[in-house]
Amino acid sequence: MLKSMRNNVKSLSWTLWLVIAAFIGFIFVQWGAGGFESERLDRDVAAVGRYKISGEEFQKNLAQTLEMYNKQFNNNLNRLAINQMGIAEQTLQGMISRRIIQGEAEKFHLDVSAAELQNAIRSYPAFQRDGRFIGSEEYERLLAYNHMTAPDFEAGLKMDLLADKLKALVTAGETLDPVALRDDYRKENDKAELEYVIFRTQDVKEEPVASEDELRDFYGRNPSLFLSPEKRAGEVLVLKFADFKKEITVKEEDAFAYFKENKAMFRIPGKTRVSRIWIAYDAQTREEVLKRMEAAAAALTPDNFAARAREMSGDEKAKEGGDWGYWNWQSFSAQEKAMIDTLKPQAISSPVDAGNGFSILFASEKVGEQQEDYNAVKVRIHGVLENEKLKKLAAERIGQAYEKIKKAGNLKEGAGKLAEKVRDSGLLTQGQPIKDVDEQGYISQKLFAMNENEISQPLELPDGIAVVRLTRIVRPEPEKFEEAKERVRQEVLTARKLGLQMARAQRIAGELNKLADAAKVEEFLKKEGLKAETATYQRGNRLADLPETPGLDDAVFAMNEGSYSPPLALKTAAAVIKLKSKKVVGDADFAREREAYYRRRLDEAGNSRFNSFLMSKKDAYKIRFNTEIFEKIKENAVSRYR
Repeated sequence: MLKSMRNNVKSLSWTLWLVIAAFIGFIFVQWGAGGFESERLDRDVAAVGRYKISGEEFQKNLAQTLEMYNKQFNNNLNRLAINQMGIAEQTLQGMISRRIIQGEAEKFHLDVSAAELQNAIRSYPAFQRDGRFIGSEEYERLLAYNHMTAPDFEAGLKMDLLADKLKALVTAGETLDPVALRDDYRKENDKAELEYVIFRTQDVKEEPVASEDELRDFYGRNPSLFLSPEKRAGEVLVLKFADFKKEITVKEEDAFAYFKENKAMFRIPGKTRVSRIWIAYDAQTREEVLKRMEAAAAALTPDNFAARAREMSGDEKAKEGGDWGYWNWQSFSAQEKAMIDTLKPQAISSPVDAGNGFSILFASEKVGEQQEDYNAVKVRIHGVLENEKLKKLAAERIGQAYEKIKKAGNLKEGAGKLAEKVRDSGLLTQGQPIKDVDEQGYISQKLFAMNENEISQPLELPDGIAVVRLTRIVRPEPEKFEEAKERVRQEVLTARKLGLQMARAQRIAGELNKLADAAKVEEFLKKEGLKAETATYQRGNRLADLPETPGLDDAVFAMNEGSYSPPLALKTAAAVIKLKSKKVVGDADFAREREAYYRRRLDEAGNSRFNSFLMSKKDAYKIRFNTEIFEKIKENAVSRYR
């Protein structure tokens, strides 16, 4: 998306950023956890009530989203990362949320006029230069450069404005507790620069001994430490995709037809590697810098460019010979990127005025987009088509059983011919995998999101599809001593080791406070097998990766600067801390910034309330979903990424 939009993210209202930043799916239920009804929708990928999401629209949004992520991954996005992050699923969820916003806005008779839209475009930060609108031609050129059309951008912006109106209506009357606001201000602004040394219990080599009586005594004094985890069990019907392989075939002519229909998805994107020499100027030095850069450009060659960049460039890549790689140069100014587009491989530009500095650009490598040959991709295509067929067949089979299961109220009676595949999950903790059934723990996660006797909608797993019914909940309860004995032992041993580390920390702190020279401190710690670390600490933080410790805030901000503290006990470690400096805000600071801080926090609270509003409205819209079209578009888009 537009670099200038990203740079002006604070000026964008949250809904448009939701649209242009991949619709990270925080509004609805986790993908696969239910909420969608599979239904034939012709060419549409989904429908939200009467609002359709066409396959073409989803394909365009997904392609733009993947392109954005690829830039963030420095052109190294791959299929594994795409699937792990659920980018396609999140993109569709974001589009569904927009349809709900549209429906709710219509209920309140909200609309955006042509004049409001035009005013929003003309005042948009990305389209401003020297405080004025850049003009229609430059506006359309800038959008085209970023692979967007004016109608697409304006449709998104109109939706943003519409959502802002709906949000304003929903959140009217929102207020904040002034006492809580003051506390939050302190948490954000009180800061301490620390140097600290950690003494972890796991580093104690000797194993303390604890008798049976000591273990029982500790168990009796700390019953809350030894509660069993909540467990849940259910009936599970899982159909593995692999079980249907014998029932499907992929014909060569079908694979080739798929290739011809989707050749654009089997293109290897072009890439350009750019180096730059950049020198800043101001009003007084502009002409001088220009002359210097013109003289330098005349003497530059591909062989000496890197050396000259190290000598004279003033940007962050100077030490690397001015090399900005294959993608980082996308952050350059529009003038520079336009010049890069015109450069041939190994060509060096004349000086380019980037607005605050002059650039000389070198296209060290330029490879055009290439079309992959069918023979090179046919194995991938066969895999895609086979996967589509397997998922479709498994969904059909479980869909046929699902209606009967709902009527019967349980899986065994309703599954019919599939009853032999129904099994008891056994008692599971949240996220616990089921061997040979669900190695990722999706089923147990789903059980913890259900009510007793509830039957889930079909739940897609990485290698199959499932329906589950929650049959039993076992709440946490105190464990018997014999069951918890090993955990009791570990707690006692940790406490003993912590005592040993506290004594050592006391000794080390005393020695450190005798050493005024930083080099001597480092030498002493190295001899002790320790190392000082630094951190910027704010209220509510943890120290390093240690557990949250009550009272740590008060201890840190009460310290005197310049000396190591007595040891602090942090559950699984001891720490000695030197306060190097601190900033503690007072009432005068809060009074000075209160209005701006209140507005920001009120906006955050409004966003949270609006999200809750949208979640509450989800059930009012029948959400239908075409698995076949979704999977085809997803596979087509993802196939470009190895």
